[in-house]
Amino acid sequence: MIEDYDIVGSYNAQRYLPFDSERTINMFEYIDPDGKKPKALFPTSGLINTNSNFSAQIGGFRAQFVFNDLMYMVIGDKLFARNLSGATSIKGTLNTSAGYCGIDANTYQVIIVDGLNGYIYDTIAETFTEITDTAFPTVPIDVCYLDGFFIVANGGTNAFQLSSFNQGLVWGGSPGNILSTIPYTGTATTDLLTVSSTDNFQTGIAVKVGVGLPPGTQAVPLVAGTTYFTIRISPTTLKLATSYDNAIAGIPIDLTVDSIGNVTLTNSGQVQQGAITSHPGTIVACRTLHRRLFLFSQFFIEGWENAGAGTNLPFRRNNAMLIEVGTPAIGSISVGFDRMFFLSQDRDGISSVMQVDGITARPVSNRALDFQIAQYASDPIIGVKDARGILIKENGLIFYRLNFTNADHTYVYNVSMSDEQTVRWHEEQTFRGNRHPAQTHAFFDGNNYYGNFAKAILYQVDSNTYNNAGENIPRIRIGKPIVPKTYQRIRIDRFQLDLVQGDLSQINDPNINQSFYPYPIVYLSQSKDGGQTYGYEIPGPMGAVGQRTFRTLWRKLGATPRGQAWVPQIKFFNNSLFVVLGASIAYEVLPE
Repeated sequence: MIEDYDIVGSYNAQRYLPFDSERTINMFEYIDPDGKKPKALFPTSGLINTNSNFSAQIGGFRAQFVFNDLMYMVIGDKLFARNLSGATSIKGTLNTSAGYCGIDANTYQVIIVDGLNGYIYDTIAETFTEITDTAFPTVPIDVCYLDGFFIVANGGTNAFQLSSFNQGLVWGGSPGNILSTIPYTGTATTDLLTVSSTDNFQTGIAVKVGVGLPPGTQAVPLVAGTTYFTIRISPTTLKLATSYDNAIAGIPIDLTVDSIGNVTLTNSGQVQQGAITSHPGTIVACRTLHRRLFLFSQFFIEGWENAGAGTNLPFRRNNAMLIEVGTPAIGSISVGFDRMFFLSQDRDGISSVMQVDGITARPVSNRALDFQIAQYASDPIIGVKDARGILIKENGLIFYRLNFTNADHTYVYNVSMSDEQTVRWHEEQTFRGNRHPAQTHAFFDGNNYYGNFAKAILYQVDSNTYNNAGENIPRIRIGKPIVPKTYQRIRIDRFQLDLVQGDLSQINDPNINQSFYPYPIVYLSQSKDGGQTYGYEIPGPMGAVGQRTFRTLWRKLGATPRGQAWVPQIKFFNNSLFVVLGASIAYEVLPE
């Protein structure tokens, strides 16, 4: 009996392998109803080390973000920027060196939060400043941007807070006050204003001067009600400038007469704070999609919208947008291409990987993946809190990558080739079987870039490269089981793979001993117990360059025991193109 063997498939390794042991590693399913066969396995992209200069920085990538022709990268405790010519430079130093970082930008400021502090990189002034505003959240675990405001989630509470409009250094009033208004003393000989603290008056912040009670007299030429900009000199002194540009350039107003009596200085901030209260719980993350603000708790998500109402908080909760799952892993949330993905959980346990298209969430992980993630979650050492999600679009195809560092595994959801009825996942791993090195992602100057999870290495993603920065990529497919309906033995006479043959890339692989095998080799190993164990690897050549009609096949593969399924495993290790178009099998059902 000769028939088509459905070798093409995705990850579906069930909890009991004799039921289904299917795996697809470093390949993904591509669907085309008009193709030679309606589906095929294409190779995943390789990585090119950009050899970027990160000044011997220690630690892996924590965040990547593109803004105004620069790619910003948080690596260890440093913020780097890479320009269009590939040059890198250090822009600032954080107070932490590991863990998740939230990053976003307004019109001219890049904000970073690391769970301990917040930081602003001013792209105009090219200054890196720790946020010292006394109203800033004490545990800033995540940040996003919407309609002119930075929104920061305050960890350990149910609260979130908005920055001043288009100003990430201003977050509210001084302690005990709605606004940051403090007395000042102006000195003409030094042009200095002396205050109790400049924590709420970093350089470049818009301020106004006023009077107290009884009213005093402003330092000349300052005028009450006029907007000025601060130049922070010390923890208790500052100067004023007539414009933001002058403040950044350090050009102060020349004071000619000292101030007298009760005069005040007020910044533009006011407390703008909200809370998630649908259920008990603390806030763990914030994201925006379709101009909606999604506020994550461990077990639920609230949706907020800019209602333009109120004097101190323009956002209002939309009760129709409540999602009854939250997330155990802030890093798993990824937004892009009009979608949002995250690893979910509710009060009853770990749930599925979810996709949000509008205001509702739907599961996109299959039962095999849900089971595996549940095993990670049940292990107190491994867990799932370190899950890190990446969205990427390669050659028109969208993928959501989900990395588990402690579990040392990477799963990838093929967004473009999936639908609500059929979800397609595959695995990606290194040559030695470890998790894929990609931890963060940015699309910059027409190319996709990944940051390494453990080292200061920036990779360019390239679909025409068949190795990971010089290390060969193993391509592995474990197929579907074959067993007669009445459980007789079967004898496998021939197994043939339909591959793209004769490609020019199939020569000069420095990592393969080509004196022993002059052509790329595909290895077949068989399981005759339903995928629990596999026999020795049988080599099958792909043929020489130009041999496009060459056939890769294996003959006389033996028989299975009664009641056992036959499962093929194919492996390919060469640094060359490997596309699986289909397969066929010739076998005989043996008599009892």
